[in-house]
Amino acid sequence: MSTQTQPSRSVSAGPDTRQCREWLQAAGLRFSMPRLKVVEALYSANDEQGISARELHRQLSEAGEPLSLVSVRQVLRRMEENGLVQATGRSRYRLSAPD
Repeated sequence: MSTQTQPSRSVSAGPDTRQCREWLQAAGLRFSMPRLKVVEALYSANDEQGISARELHRQLSEAGEPLSLVSVRQVLRRMEENGLVQATGRSRYRLSAPD
């Protein structure tokens, strides 16, 4: 019999926290809840054209995640600098294919 744990207030049924930690670490970033929530939201968006910071903020707000728009933009910028996120033009972002 397998034991399953339910993630708390997740935006999507995407990668688990351990996997997100590994992606952040591989990109040279420390784990934080804002980064985790942004990675989960980007994973669930899974759109070739990407998602804007404003749309991402709206999704997180609707999911009950208390992140400001400024925080979302800062997290996206840091993740882009470290290669975890790609800018797709016109201030839209998508998750880079994690290894």
